[in-house]
Amino acid sequence: MCRKEFDRRALIPASGVRPAQFDAIAGRNPEWTHESWICHACLTRERIVFQMSRLAAERGELSEVEADISRKATQHLTMAEDIEKQFWSDATFGQRVADRVAAVGGSWPFVTGFFVFLAAWIGMNGYLATRTFDPYPYILLNLILSCLAAVQAPIIMMSQKRLSARDRMQADHDFRINLKAELEVASLHEKVDHLLHSQWQHMVELQELQIDLLTELAERNAKSK
Repeated sequence: MCRKEFDRRALIPASGVRPAQFDAIAGRNPEWTHESWICHACLTRERIVFQMSRLAAERGELSEVEADISRKATQHLTMAEDIEKQFWSDATFGQRVADRVAAVGGSWPFVTGFFVFLAAWIGMNGYLATRTFDPYPYILLNLILSCLAAVQAPIIMMSQKRLSARDRMQADHDFRINLKAELEVASLHEKVDHLLHSQWQHMVELQELQIDLLTELAERNAKSK
């Protein structure tokens, strides 16, 4: 397939290829016959292409992601990436601030400190101070709380949107790795089947050789008698 020269021992005969895959290779390469030979690299590539064609037949037209995985699996390219590092390295200053505010606002120290602030405000304006600056019903406190909620809620929503985007990136990355692993496992199954087939042929050849030797010995013994 690659038009390169190899030693015969480094090649695989067409008879060692599964019939379904043999037909698939013949459909793409008119020169492929039962007397042809193929190298391991080309056979691995053809196996990946064969598996992707089966996926296309089952699912319909392959997506851009599946086509990209097929190309990388054929070239044996790695898929593992540090999603967390990439996610934080691409964050802008505003996004980092939003994440920090969401992290602080969703923690127990913030809740505890907020309750302490409320208790101190109510105590100072209701019981302890002789001249209050925000008497009951604490209109200024309500204004501060409303402003805080109005600002904090959109910031937390921005952080949640970023976390959702990160989860989508992680899910897409996991899908790519799982699909590549599925293709590699299928290719390994093909290789194991080929090894078993080759060993079986070798055992048959040895048995035929042993039968020939035994037959020859039997004929010699018969003649000597």
